[in-house]
Parts: sequence; C-alpha cells; structure tokens
Amino acid sequence: MTPLPAFDRVTKCPPPGRFPLAWEEVESELVKAECFADSSTRPDLMSELRMHFALVEIATGAVGRIWLAGSFVSRKINPEDVDVTYLIPSDAYGRATEDPDTVDELDNLGTKDWCVRHGMRVDAYVLRLPETADFQALGVAGAMAAGDHKVFEELGVHDEIWQRCRRGENGVPDGTRRGYVEVLL
Repeated sequence: MTPLPAFDRVTKCPPPGRFPLAWEEVESELVKAECFADSSTRPDLMSELRMHFALVEIATGAVGRIWLAGSFVSRKINPEDVDVTYLIPSDAYGRATEDPDTVDELDNLGTKDWCVRHGMRVDAYVLRLPETADFQALGVAGAMAAGDHKVFEELGVHDEIWQRCRRGENGVPDGTRRGYVEVLL
C-alpha cells in the first residue's frame, strides 16, 4: 500500500479522502514517524487501540475494516484519544446483536467514559457493513438486501463526519475537509 499522503498545511490532517493502511503502516505513519518522535501519548494510544480492537473482535466475532480519524490522524504531537469506527460484517453483526450481553458489551466499548475507566482513551462507534455483495445490481429494484439502505446511509453519515473539520478550530476555515485512515484487516 502507499503511505499516508503528506498532512495538509492548513488542517494538519491528510487531504480529504479515505486512505487505506495496514496495521503496521498505521503504526509506522502515525506513531513511529520521525515527526512524532517526541510524542508522549501516541505509543500508548496505539496499544490501547489494539486492546480495544481485540475486545470488539471478540464480542462480534469479526471486524471487517476500521476507520481512524480525529487528532490521532493529524500532526498533533500528543493527541488525547483515538476516534475509531469499527465496520462489522453483516452476518457477524447480526449474530452479535442477537445476544443481549454482547449488545451491552458493545455499548460499553462504544462509550468513551467506560473506555477511559478501563484504560483505553478510545472514542468508538460500531457499524454494520452491508449484506449486499453484488454491487453491480444495486440499481436493479429488489437487488439490495433488506435493511441495507439504512446501512449505506449510516456509513455515509460517518464518512461525512470523519472528513469534516471542526468549525473555525485553530484558524481552519469553515467548510474545510480532511482525510482519515481505513485500516484494512
């Protein structure tokens, strides 16, 4: 895979878009890069993210992809947390949400205060991936799996959220967009 593009001078984040990286590349680009040599939080945040990921994977049985955003995917030397969205394959998500205990567990893993109390500075969301596999047929009436319309909407909302900059923060003009990372598993 290609490395993460250079951070934008205005947003201090990747340029707009979603950039695929493997776990090793995330660590190389966002933790061990020379520009982060003085970071006191990035190595621990990476460890906490890996622990959090393992808990989500145990609870759901599978994680398809991960989206990382926020200050962890920026030039900020010492981000305070990691913003993450877990994309769970449809079948695994269905099984996980049939069990009330697993639903409670995922609710905890998606609650920032719970995560912090358990030693993980992670702000997480868990989303289902679409069941629809044949994307060439999406324009054909009835080709989309039941419920996938809502799934696609939810994914689009989170994609939009992760690409937005906070209004007027640090002199960034309103409406400015940023990129984020998709961890391929």
